[in-house]
Amino acid sequence: MARILPRLLAQLQRKPLVPVDHTKFVLPRRRPTSLHRPTPPPPPSFSPAHYDRSILLHDPENNIITRSSVYARHKTLPPLPRRLGGRRTSTKDDGPRAMTREERRFWSSPYLRMIASPLRQCLVSHRFLPTDFLIRLAIHRIPPTHYPNGWKRPEPPQTFLPDGLQHTKFTARRSGKAHYVVCSRRAIALLADPAVKRRTAFGVPVHPLLADQIAHLLRLRVLQELELLADHLERPPSTHRPRAEKDNKEPQRATRLVRRLTNTEWQHIRDTETIPHPGALAVLVVPPLQKDRATGLRPEPNMLAAPPPPASDHAALTARRSASTPPCVLYPVRAATEAEWDENAGQGVVPRERVPLYHGSVMFPDRGQRAAMHASLLRLLRAEWNAGYVHERGAEKAEGNGNGNGNRNGVGKDKPSHAFLVSSNAETVLRGDTAPLAIALWRLRMFEDPGEDIASESTGGWEWTGTRKGPKV
Repeated sequence: MARILPRLLAQLQRKPLVPVDHTKFVLPRRRPTSLHRPTPPPPPSFSPAHYDRSILLHDPENNIITRSSVYARHKTLPPLPRRLGGRRTSTKDDGPRAMTREERRFWSSPYLRMIASPLRQCLVSHRFLPTDFLIRLAIHRIPPTHYPNGWKRPEPPQTFLPDGLQHTKFTARRSGKAHYVVCSRRAIALLADPAVKRRTAFGVPVHPLLADQIAHLLRLRVLQELELLADHLERPPSTHRPRAEKDNKEPQRATRLVRRLTNTEWQHIRDTETIPHPGALAVLVVPPLQKDRATGLRPEPNMLAAPPPPASDHAALTARRSASTPPCVLYPVRAATEAEWDENAGQGVVPRERVPLYHGSVMFPDRGQRAAMHASLLRLLRAEWNAGYVHERGAEKAEGNGNGNGNRNGVGKDKPSHAFLVSSNAETVLRGDTAPLAIALWRLRMFEDPGEDIASESTGGWEWTGTRKGPKV
């Protein structure tokens, strides 16, 4: 050491140390290469009579043995409602194209999206259904602090827990493998029945609060979709307004994504039991919450995944009053006449188009969740007002400047009601997508409606009843 130190000091004097940058090294971001290729050539024949030499030596560039990837067919990226960004700089960029008007009309329907979701098999009924009609359940280990009383086995206990019900921007999936059950409380009760034969996950117990936990997460998903839609609409107008509308400085008379119904419109819906609004997806009746009688304060918005606090006496009284109100009612878009509709015509007649009307006080019994829902709806009104979209003349006066107060000094029939109309069509998807909100509301209706499973059984369900014919030999 005594001989090394003098030489080391001499080297340091001749070549001083260079300061080291301790910042985190990040690789440059590269654009993903496209998998899309032109249409592959037709596959060649494997008959030896078509070759004068070995097939391995035939056409080295497109040889089906040595270069089989040439014949692989790759799809392009799915289209988007509107394509953002500049033009493609090269043919290798597999950028998504913009949807046509017909494709946007299909995309704006939440029910077509639900049917187009991937198929999975139900654990109870053993039927194949789209995933939007199912609840995803994963098997998780119970932590040691929550072991059942008297547990003496060496392996930790397991149970079913809902996974993937929340939006991925809030909570990611915790398990890669999972099981699926029909989106209904009745199916969850059958899952806990020991008499039900489960081919997989045999012996895994079901905790008694699983149905309540799923219902809470489904309500939370509705609030998350409202929050994401409000965040999208609050962006600068240049990011979500079509270019044709940017050049027009006048207010845009287009269908609004979310707007308040006036007292006249709401009374017309109650009297005629129809929702005559083109492009309507749902009607949400969410009145503002009153102050609590015990504390004298309004409830704070609650969007936590944890179980809600126990209800107070005032909330229990409100729940008893709304017990006679159905959580959801389906109203047709127009009144049917005897000439165009016959209820007893049989299965050959396509049913009338109906729009769901949701009562927020029944669908969301927790006051904190209703407060969060009402606040998100007011955010959507403010975003629509700031974007400059006017639905019809006088609507801006009826709703005020988007603060939820409306025109308090106007005529009573022109004042805004507590009903919110959610719309979607081929034009509204260019500004915002309300179909995920409608899907979240419909899934909550399927889970809480006791007659949903009975209605599916009356139509036969998603089951192939025909005989599969094999190839002729």
